[in-house]
Amino acid sequence: MRTHSRTAIAAAFVVASLALGAPAHAAEPGPIVTAASTTDPESVFHEFVADLDLPSAKMQQIEDYFASLPEEAQEAGAADPSTLFTVSEVSSTVTPLPTAAPSRGRVTTTTAAGTRTLQVNNRQDVRIGNVSLIIFTLTYTYEARGSAVVRNLGCTGSATGVISASSTPSSWISQGRGTCEVRTQASVFIKGLPFQFTKVHTVTTQAGNPARVDGRIYTV
Repeated sequence: MRTHSRTAIAAAFVVASLALGAPAHAAEPGPIVTAASTTDPESVFHEFVADLDLPSAKMQQIEDYFASLPEEAQEAGAADPSTLFTVSEVSSTVTPLPTAAPSRGRVTTTTAAGTRTLQVNNRQDVRIGNVSLIIFTLTYTYEARGSAVVRNLGCTGSATGVISASSTPSSWISQGRGTCEVRTQASVFIKGLPFQFTKVHTVTTQAGNPARVDGRIYTV
């Protein structure tokens, strides 16, 4: 790969991680040659797409999307693919689940007291066109009684796509509000250049209404 294309690809992922609120860190790539390219935009962008760890059908979708863009947008995308990235809003879905039956030998009135089991699914995507490159997901399951969370049942999360990632979940309850937090250490390799960033993805129930939540993704 030519140096100018390699630099553009690396820059694209730096901007993508910043767009998600994360600082990107790269290994020293050495001197950067900034000579202008004489290659047509589609050929340069093809090199970027070819480096992504995506199924061939998804790669073709991205290239078809690129080909449909106006000439100015193609030139900008070839020079810096991050100009084509879109970052979705964090979306949350809260779903009631069947409440677990009391364990044998344990006296409880949770069902009579109106205990509910709720599950939150939270997601954010980084896309080019309709193709997701990075997907952050979180699932939080908990029990609520009245206006408060009373027990955490599960907290999981992951980051998938054109990155290598390791996620660590944790959960807690404070003043009747439940929180699920997933800390993800991620990296992406483009022609041997590693870019690392750390994301924290959280969901917290709202005060007084455990069926409503606030979710966000931020940098540490």
